[in-house]
Amino acid sequence: MSATKFFGVLLAMLAGAVLLVWVCVTAAALVFALAEGDWPAAGTYALLLVVGVAACVLVGWVSRRMARARVQRH
Repeated sequence: MSATKFFGVLLAMLAGAVLLVWVCVTAAALVFALAEGDWPAAGTYALLLVVGVAACVLVGWVSRRMARARVQRH
């Protein structure tokens, strides 16, 4: 494995971890805001949660496309 591929995989894993933490923390904050009855904050956290989930779906779709292209190339 070349250094470029290694750092690419390392960067992808870091981005995945950041997205996972983003979604988990935002979901916890949403539940807390709902429990406290803070509706404006709950709306903000719900929006951030949707953005995080959409980013996760997009990253998953891109990684599947890249993997399929790599398999077809070799």
